[in-house]
Amino acid sequence: MLELFPKIPAMALGTEAVRAYDRRKGHHYLWLGSLDGEPLLWRVLSKEGNQAGYQDSEGKAFSGKPLFLLSEYLLGTYFPTGDIRRNFYVYFNRNPEPGWDLDRPSSVWQASDGRTWCGQFAQACLGPEERAAVLSTFKSDREYWSKRDAYNPSLPPFPAALDILNGDQAFFLSAEEAEMEEYGFPHRRSYTAESEWWTRTYEGQVSCSGSHSPEVSIVLTRFGGLLRSPASPNMKFFARPALNLDTSRVLFSSLEQAKRRTAPQGAASLMPVPRVKRRKGQTWKLTLWDRSRDGFSLGQARWEGDALVIPYQNAAAYGPSSAPNERISALITGSGAAVKYYGNIALPLSPEGEARVRLPKWSRDDRLFVFSEQHNDGGRTDYASPMREVAAP
Repeated sequence: MLELFPKIPAMALGTEAVRAYDRRKGHHYLWLGSLDGEPLLWRVLSKEGNQAGYQDSEGKAFSGKPLFLLSEYLLGTYFPTGDIRRNFYVYFNRNPEPGWDLDRPSSVWQASDGRTWCGQFAQACLGPEERAAVLSTFKSDREYWSKRDAYNPSLPPFPAALDILNGDQAFFLSAEEAEMEEYGFPHRRSYTAESEWWTRTYEGQVSCSGSHSPEVSIVLTRFGGLLRSPASPNMKFFARPALNLDTSRVLFSSLEQAKRRTAPQGAASLMPVPRVKRRKGQTWKLTLWDRSRDGFSLGQARWEGDALVIPYQNAAAYGPSSAPNERISALITGSGAAVKYYGNIALPLSPEGEARVRLPKWSRDDRLFVFSEQHNDGGRTDYASPMREVAAP
């Protein structure tokens, strides 16, 4: 009999368990970065990027399929201090003469305060290894007729913008991206109670009292359409940055119930990873590859009674106050991407030591991996060395 409500593992290698938008099942979400000490939540729009070109943190072409993410929060700048905060506004451009070349629509975004804000956001709200996992995006926006202009359906199309994204890590959606049903923006008049937020799209010059004023598109999500007039660049609306995540930097993804930090003493046990109901709004925590931990290695494992002893070298060392979240961790996989068991198996009091672990019942396809991990609380990103497979003793 087919299972009516199939369950999924609460931890899986890479981003295999993270789902793109589905019309019936909604969005998945993930945590990345932080603001005012709280993790930032992102909506997964696509598992195939935003139809652009990409480069990784080393400037090499990325040919994989990135996760295309959109901030779930409305963000902006607290102008007395310049801090980035939730539920504040952003000016697309406060400078009355920004030096735009209005015959080259991409220059409107490229010279804007909105683009500068996106760069500041990435620096302020993403850690170094998180930024290293964000791809540089290269894209031209094509001419676009709005599907659901809320007020002026007879307005001309948005002009094409050649090379508008030119190595941007964080950016605003285009008007077209903000209306794509496959990203979860339904083609209907009213679908959410969110407020207005900027896109990167320049719509042209609008005649007003004998003069021509440049206009930029914003999303009027409260009423389900693009607000095209008036939307002067020196108005202020919310920002919802988007980015493309390098999936090769994600070691594994987990739900909250799958990862519990412990302080093992003596022989540790790995806990089974639960299977949970597939539901709307599942939120994933990422464990990212930290290249500064690449020197982590294992020695020859051996049995001592019922415990497997695993020597390790070049681990990030634990310190009660300086590095309280450092662990030696392990996981067991089966034949697919699902993780069957996970746990912290040692406190690395020094870079070299030994971990002791009692293994669960073993299956033919099972594989044991050990790694140096910074295991952080809540929705904060975890960081780990490459996973080293334990050779059979």
